[in-house]
Amino acid sequence: MRILFTPVAATATPLFHLVPLAWAFRAAGHEVRVAVLPDLAQAVTATGLPVAEVGRDYKIMDGVIASRGGHRVIEAPASEWTRSGLASADGAASAPPPADQAGLADLRNAAMAPLVEGAARMTPDLLRFAERWRPDLVVTDSMVFAAPIVAARLGIPLVRHTWGPDVMRMISQPLQGFSDAGDVRGQWPVGLPELYDHHGVEVRNDHPLRTVDPWPTSLQLPGMAGRLPVRFVPYNGAAAVPDWALDRPGRPRVCVTWGTSTAALAGDEAFVLPRVVDALAGMDVEVVLAISAADRVKLGSLPDNARVAENVPLHLFMPSCSAIVNQGGTSSLLTAACFGVPQVMMPQTADNPFNAANYNASGAGITLDPTRATNDEIGAAVARVLTDEACRAAAEKVREEIAGTPPPSAVVDSLQALARA
Repeated sequence: MRILFTPVAATATPLFHLVPLAWAFRAAGHEVRVAVLPDLAQAVTATGLPVAEVGRDYKIMDGVIASRGGHRVIEAPASEWTRSGLASADGAASAPPPADQAGLADLRNAAMAPLVEGAARMTPDLLRFAERWRPDLVVTDSMVFAAPIVAARLGIPLVRHTWGPDVMRMISQPLQGFSDAGDVRGQWPVGLPELYDHHGVEVRNDHPLRTVDPWPTSLQLPGMAGRLPVRFVPYNGAAAVPDWALDRPGRPRVCVTWGTSTAALAGDEAFVLPRVVDALAGMDVEVVLAISAADRVKLGSLPDNARVAENVPLHLFMPSCSAIVNQGGTSSLLTAACFGVPQVMMPQTADNPFNAANYNASGAGITLDPTRATNDEIGAAVARVLTDEACRAAAEKVREEIAGTPPPSAVVDSLQALARA
């Protein structure tokens, strides 16, 4: 069989979520191609997967940054998300509350505009490639709006691959997976219905037949259409393993990381890592700063208990960590969860507040408002996740749940049957 993967070309992180399943297909003897805008092609080849470049050289993140005012519509302290009923205090997932329709439309149109533009640029080349290569199955990120067009035009089964709480249902679009309700065209981002019309593809919400989902079942929002749970397998890029990553230090090791998307969207004025480093400087812990070169420059001099792991993938040293401070991005969050590491989350942008509020409901972490948290509060939160037995037990429970979820190889078997049906 031939399997076509289409990750969103914003940052490498959504690609990394797809890599374990793509390699599972290859290990099972299938052909795999990854089709992306040229901006992400180098990141794909670094994973060892073959790439097909489609579309002109459009950088989705440039468009996202330009329209980040729209993204800030969903930014709020995680406590607000919890109070809104998006994640309950007892760990049970719950559906989003009714949203203000005008505000929801503004969010949808501002946040989705770069993705609609990316779809318009990708579709002609993606369609030509698929016509020639003839995949048996298309596996796509939830935000690649070109994939349903190609799948529908060529009669190929379409599967979406999500990577967190199903927040996309709040901004209805063609990879939602649900049956149509109400004015579907009016629910879609501006310009997207016209793109589908141009290619002769029906404007409807249920193009995907299944949804591959690595988010813990106990925390996922209910009612996800065609859900196929899959074990999250940490992949944060390739690198040499540093010697210290295998050490078990004599004092707790605390990872501090910040996502590339957060840095780009929030801007320097919202950079909170100096406060985090200061908060941990006086604690009896070893701080590992898993950051980019650009963020390292912003930090200046560091305390004696800190080391820098510049561009070192988290999964290479997370087993040796006792806690993590992160931005609530799904990759950082799930990587730590795989190893039962309790978390302090300080979300700022995009879906991170929602991720943090949802995961916080497990009891395996603490969420702080990054705009208000003082050094003392940050230090107290880290001390709590290091010592609180209930928090650590909850983190172990999530780890066990992830470990007990079917691996990518099992999902390959299910998707093979779907493609051959």
